[in-house]
Amino acid sequence: MQKNIILRTAAQDFYLEAMSNLTLEELLRTKRLPPNLFQGYLESKGEITPVPLHSRIDHAPLGSTIILQCVRNTDLRQVLPQKTYIKKTENPTTTYSSIEIGHDGCSQTIFEVNSDQAKGTVKNKIADFMETYSKQETVLVGISGGGDSNTLAESLKKLSKPNKRFIFYTIVFDPLWPQTAANRASELCNKIGEKHEIYDSSRIESLLSMKGELLCCYQEFLKTFGDNTDHFFGTYLISLVGRALCKRYETKEYILGFNREDLLAELLFSIMNGQSPLSFPVRKFGDTLLLMPLWEIPKLILDACYPKFSLSNYSERDKFSTFQRNIIYYLAHSIEDAYDNLGLSIMRGVNKLFEDNWAELSEDSDFDLYPSVYAEESKKLEIKMFLKKFFPPNQKRH
Repeated sequence: MQKNIILRTAAQDFYLEAMSNLTLEELLRTKRLPPNLFQGYLESKGEITPVPLHSRIDHAPLGSTIILQCVRNTDLRQVLPQKTYIKKTENPTTTYSSIEIGHDGCSQTIFEVNSDQAKGTVKNKIADFMETYSKQETVLVGISGGGDSNTLAESLKKLSKPNKRFIFYTIVFDPLWPQTAANRASELCNKIGEKHEIYDSSRIESLLSMKGELLCCYQEFLKTFGDNTDHFFGTYLISLVGRALCKRYETKEYILGFNREDLLAELLFSIMNGQSPLSFPVRKFGDTLLLMPLWEIPKLILDACYPKFSLSNYSERDKFSTFQRNIIYYLAHSIEDAYDNLGLSIMRGVNKLFEDNWAELSEDSDFDLYPSVYAEESKKLEIKMFLKKFFPPNQKRH
């Protein structure tokens, strides 16, 4: 049965229709309204009673009126779209939207995007980034076989720089990254006419002059630091291989496919822990630079370029993430969903705010290790004692 529901603001009342099996909170979320901006009330026979938002609509007494009272003096018409326009395209795979605020009110345009359009957007962003930040003739590019990195490889190939050389590589290590992902990366590199190098365990062991096997290193790392630290091991290994390859090819730049939500999640983690963030979209490891040309681009746009590759990549991810990783990615995507490009606006603001005050990464004297200024001395010593078992001391690879 339909209930009378009034959404009340300082500017005016809005009369809502809703499925009666929803809660008041669920109803607000269907209207893209934050529930903590409202208090629920029941008006019946001249009496008004406050009710929590988890109350179901169909539990309200017959003849009563539900009031959702905005607790701020906010005119929602100025910040929520009163008109929505859809820009259609052929064979769309995803959408992005843009909100316009002005004297004529708030409106939203939803843009459908197909694979070719997504590739064009990414290509233009990467071209602008590389023109601004990349100075080396040779650049190493780590690709994983997913949608992000494959789009990155194809876009870099299309840059019209005769003296620019990109060397594409993929790491294969079965506990973390399967051979099938590398096969997809090779498929794309063959398609665009670029050489693709695959670094399996034996090649990584040789590249990094390891004392023992990579698998033993990984297993002992988990045993020493906890079963939920595989993500940290993987992140360090990716960085280690990238810098080692820079040394081998006598360059000082390497690229990884960090996208918008990746960096927003990292940024949120730093701020939530009272730390200055690490620099982006360029990060220094000594005299080696990590470039992040995808930093402004949402994950959905990247996946739209090669949706089948992305789907295959996700199907192979059978590892559970840590609580901290889960929550920061959830928050990063929630911020981007709350209001169009809110996350990107925050990132650009932080980039300006910390331009000369990023968290410092200091080079260790014994190993290819760059702890931040926030790392505890006892933890750094523990990490170095672990590395000593598998890597030659006093041999910095870069």
